[in-house]
Amino acid sequence: MEKKVVTIMIAFALMFISGAQNAQAVSASIAEALEDKHVYHTEESDYESGDCVLSATRIMIRRAGIMNNDNEWKDLTNAKLRPKATEDGLMHNSFSYTDDGITYSISTGTFEGEDSAARIKEFEKLVRSHPEGVVVYGADAAETGTHGVLLVDVVDGVVYASDTSNNMGDRNLGIQKWKDTTMLDPSLCTDYWYISEISIGGKPKAEQREGSLFDPLMQVIKFA
Repeated sequence: MEKKVVTIMIAFALMFISGAQNAQAVSASIAEALEDKHVYHTEESDYESGDCVLSATRIMIRRAGIMNNDNEWKDLTNAKLRPKATEDGLMHNSFSYTDDGITYSISTGTFEGEDSAARIKEFEKLVRSHPEGVVVYGADAAETGTHGVLLVDVVDGVVYASDTSNNMGDRNLGIQKWKDTTMLDPSLCTDYWYISEISIGGKPKAEQREGSLFDPLMQVIKFA
């Protein structure tokens, strides 16, 4: 009996290792996809004046799609998103967009900190909760005035973002350090758009986690 129990435990251990390796492989694949500059590019023909926030929101949803194995993310354009996200050229404070059975609910928030250091801390807190990124905006936030970009990460106090101004037409610089975008001091960002919920098959993503990429690993943990 002891020999049988040991054999079962070894089998579970091997399954756990295999599941962990598969999860790592998936994570590496997703990370590679998110580094592809094509994810952040906007065709000039797909851009209308004032589309900076819409474009950044499109990229945010694209990144979320990649993270959720939505193979249709490449098909998302400003033209497709515009009817759901805007009215008379202005972004809605909240809306939903469904693609390939996945619904992305978008909401807005307002920054509270008064200086650059406070804003960067807020940035960092947001991207920890939203690894797909957060669209940050301000009326005088850029060299050109009113502008919004997709905030994607904060590493050791260094802010990284994707700026449509540098990723449209014949320009495709992908993710850049904040100082290399057209944005000015982070404290000039006053508002943000973020994905408040992702629903798969009508159920919030949180309820779907055990049926996602890591399902085999979760099952091994449960059985163990």
